Amino acid sequence: MILYILKTSICFILFLGFYKLLLEKENMHVFKRFYLIASIFCAFIIPAIVFTEYVYVDPAPVLQSFTQNFALTELQTTTIPEKTNYLNTLLWSVYGLGVFLFGFKYFQNLFQIRNRIFKNPKIKKHHIINVLLQENLAPHTFFNFIFLNKQKYDAHEIPAEVLLHEQTHAAQKHSIDVLFIEFLQVIFWFNPLVYAYKKAIKLNHEFLADYAVMQKGIELKKYQKILLAFSSNAQTQEIALSNAINYSSIKKRFTVMKKNTSKKAVWLRSLLVLPLVALALYSFSETKVLEVTQTSDEKLENKMLLKAYSQERSHQKSDSIRYFTKANVPTPNDFEKWKNAAEFALWINGKPVNNKALENYKAADFVHYSSSFVYNNARSERFPQPYQVSLYTQKEFDKQFTINEREIIIQVYKKEFLYINSKLMKVNNLKDYLSKLNTDLTQKERSEKISAIIKAPKSVMETALKVNTILTEYGCATINIVGTNTDQKGASKTQLSEYNALAKKYNAQPINKRIIKKIELEKLESIYSVMTSEQKQQAQPFPECPPPPAANQDGATKEQISEYNAIASKYSDLNAKTSIKKSEVDRMTYLYSLMTEKQKREVANFPELPPMPEPPMPPVPPTPMSALDHVVEMAKKGATFYSEGEKISSDEAIKLLKNNKNLNIDTRSSNSNKPVVRISKAPIVIEN
Repeated sequence: MILYILKTSICFILFLGFYKLLLEKENMHVFKRFYLIASIFCAFIIPAIVFTEYVYVDPAPVLQSFTQNFALTELQTTTIPEKTNYLNTLLWSVYGLGVFLFGFKYFQNLFQIRNRIFKNPKIKKHHIINVLLQENLAPHTFFNFIFLNKQKYDAHEIPAEVLLHEQTHAAQKHSIDVLFIEFLQVIFWFNPLVYAYKKAIKLNHEFLADYAVMQKGIELKKYQKILLAFSSNAQTQEIALSNAINYSSIKKRFTVMKKNTSKKAVWLRSLLVLPLVALALYSFSETKVLEVTQTSDEKLENKMLLKAYSQERSHQKSDSIRYFTKANVPTPNDFEKWKNAAEFALWINGKPVNNKALENYKAADFVHYSSSFVYNNARSERFPQPYQVSLYTQKEFDKQFTINEREIIIQVYKKEFLYINSKLMKVNNLKDYLSKLNTDLTQKERSEKISAIIKAPKSVMETALKVNTILTEYGCATINIVGTNTDQKGASKTQLSEYNALAKKYNAQPINKRIIKKIELEKLESIYSVMTSEQKQQAQPFPECPPPPAANQDGATKEQISEYNAIASKYSDLNAKTSIKKSEVDRMTYLYSLMTEKQKREVANFPELPPMPEPPMPPVPPTPMSALDHVVEMAKKGATFYSEGEKISSDEAIKLLKNNKNLNIDTRSSNSNKPVVRISKAPIVIEN
């Protein structure tokens, strides 16, 4: 609370200092009025603003518990009495007393104004009500009530300029600002900056009233003399909760009356408020960092995984187990290039080696290699090179890559989420998943036989490094972190044909009856993962996997049976006019499949549906225009004609077609929007 009050006070100083230095003496009083009120709200709101930044952290490691008996000595405890904080109580008591006294004064002044209105004669002129007082007080205003001395008013001793001044206070509702700042003073009576704000607001009200008088064509020097003479002769005590002539502010008011502020200066000073507010927001708002631990709550996890799965599955598919790798034989040029220790880190048969070790080999000794680029933040002190190359002899290649289930490929595509072995999961679940793989190997054996590849774009490299740590603890001979392949050429025509055939086959099946064979799903995912974005757009949509069956469901529910009966009854008596909806038939079939044999005997009979009608034949295309008619049509459009590369007239072109109807024609539009017609005896080849 103390920190909040301190920040608010500093904001008051910042905004009020800006007002005093750059705005107070300028002739832009309407803007200043709203600035003063708005800056008060900003001073209270900005320190209360909290920007929250969520940081995801791994849960605390679970320590293995152990049991050991200790001989514990019983200890005697002594209760220490809690000390009462009297300072806190004292401060709140002083604050409460101040609020009570200032609040009492606030409502007393309101009651006093009310009594003056009801107990004194009033004269109404348009929307203004003049209240005539017996006391010798300076003219003052409260909303649309102007309080004047009755004797001077009856004797017409109050100048018209002074009346106009007070009428401006009433018309512009300055009393709203005064009531607001006075009430604020009740709550924050201990803050001297609130008093400074009250003084600035009331003085600006005088500037506004003076400006309105000057706009009526009153001579400046005459108005100043009237104002000075009238205010010095009147009783000068301040009237609370009202706008009254104040003698102490006359000097400043005279100075501002003479000031002319250009429009350029007004705009410049107004725009400077924006960086001022930005500075206050940056300096006095609070940024709170929340550490969010990934929980194992199954409901939350399933919800997040399902959402991520549905969003990403149609965009990115990836194999996680490589079942076959085609040998990639190194060339002598590659072999010489890899000797550069500054650029390449080398592994031979899964073990890291010095680049000088290549002197003991020749390129023909290796039957396969793999190369990957490593991002800066994924490089280690031991392997700082930008490229990593793994070389394999024939024996090791056969062992590692021929139907190799020992290689783990993980695709990281979203923060904290990855795709492995056709399963979407969070990083925190990877450790448990890996513990179920290669259970026939010890950790030492895994560290010698298993290789891993982590595919990750640069945007999720932090998650890739977490995966790298988990794989290291699990035990891997090699772990390569690679970026997305930007040089991918895409799937071959054979692969595309195979993918489209499978995808079309499963997309044609209702999703509730769709059963995708595992081997075909893996084939779909394998081809989809190497397709380019353009190929994915042109190919069949990736078939969605059917939802899993409800766990432990013993037949259909009552609601499902009622839904089935309603649909089945609708189609029980079919006639020629009955319209059959495919969505309802699919739903009815799905509900029927959920039922037990007993339920099927009790519900309405499954209706016999007629076979689907053959799709209508497409309309016969119109008879194409003959070559001669086409040339005549082009001649009417002013086309340019060529025969065997030489330019000819339209009449010559028509004559050629009349004599030989087997000529080949190619028509295209030119830059001049006139068609170009080429006539040739040889077949015309169109180049893309």
